[in-house]
Amino acid sequence: MPAVFLLLRSLVVSLFSSRLAASAAQLLRRSLTAAAGHLGTVLRHIWDRLSSQESKEAILGCVLCILNMHKKVDN
Repeated sequence: MPAVFLLLRSLVVSLFSSRLAASAAQLLRRSLTAAAGHLGTVLRHIWDRLSSQESKEAILGCVLCILNMHKKVDN
């Protein structure tokens, strides 16, 4: 009889942990989506305030460099 309770306990723990992990992943996904949207808005606002084409090209070059470095780290 105790073996049945241990089995049920392990099933309940795995069920709760999988639901908890799914909830945490969903919360993280929503948070990252909201943050990306906010960052996009801020970057658009900064981009609109920049007057010179040189400044825009310099910032774009920096962003491309950062993205390129990030891509190399992932590989």
